[in-house]
Amino acid sequence: MDLLEQKLSRIDLNLLVSLSVLLKEKSVSRAAERLYLSQSAMSRTLQRLRDVFDDPLFHRTATGIVPTEKAQSIESLLPDLLQNLENIFHQEDFCPSTCDKHFSLSIPALMSNVFFLPLVQELTKIAPAIQLTEHPAQVSPFKSLESGFYDFAIYIEKPIDTNFTVNSLGRVFPAIFAHKNHPLARQSEVTLKDCIQYRFLDLHIQGDTDIGFTNPIDKIFFKQGYRRDIQLKSSQFSILTTVLKSTDCLLAGPDTLFNSPENKSDYVRVYEFKKNEENSVEFFLLEHKRSENSPAHQWLKQKIIQLGFLNKTL
Repeated sequence: MDLLEQKLSRIDLNLLVSLSVLLKEKSVSRAAERLYLSQSAMSRTLQRLRDVFDDPLFHRTATGIVPTEKAQSIESLLPDLLQNLENIFHQEDFCPSTCDKHFSLSIPALMSNVFFLPLVQELTKIAPAIQLTEHPAQVSPFKSLESGFYDFAIYIEKPIDTNFTVNSLGRVFPAIFAHKNHPLARQSEVTLKDCIQYRFLDLHIQGDTDIGFTNPIDKIFFKQGYRRDIQLKSSQFSILTTVLKSTDCLLAGPDTLFNSPENKSDYVRVYEFKKNEENSVEFFLLEHKRSENSPAHQWLKQKIIQLGFLNKTL
């Protein structure tokens, strides 16, 4: 069976424009004038239409041409079809308040509280019909961006491939967290050496078992001569926080991780790394160039950047 594209490739879609004008004017000569064609050229176009639809389409009368039943059935479909074609080639100005487009974003789970919730709250006010889907971070989001499964990804490295657009979102400084009654929370001074005496919880990133991947938090530990002992990895942030609250395990994450009022009463920051470039992780907003001419995508990208969610942590 032929594909739809193969069938349509044998048809000149300009014929539909001519048919629409013929149906409106009910006259070959007037249709020719509307389309700036000679009457003989319009007659040839009508004959091509008759061949395509295997129907006379019009019958001549003393007052003009009258559409057949076949032409009338086509006439009911043409307005929407031609309007959709018009929209493809001449997009209207983007309007956030009426946009109902769906966007997929890949976001590290430990950044959701800092980024995703404020973004949703902002968009609810100015673009209430937009649909968002949050996906967990991947070690390599590039194939998903290229295929269109993701519209945007927040990532820790700049891609080499020039088919991706990159915008820096700022740097995050890590800290180490525990539940409020943890033994370290009662110490007057806590060192990194004190922290590594306890086991850690960690975020599972899809594909992080691949050879060559090192969690950026671990890189910061390695630079200072330490290695974390991981007891549990999970892709679910809620599981990590539940275990953190009920055990003496520790969790390393952005220093603003538990800044919200509902979390401040349960978790404490027991250790902060010195705030310098060496002890920071830079995040980037990635998109594939396939969406660079999409007004909706570009509007959302600017909204993410303007939100400045990471720069607020500096």
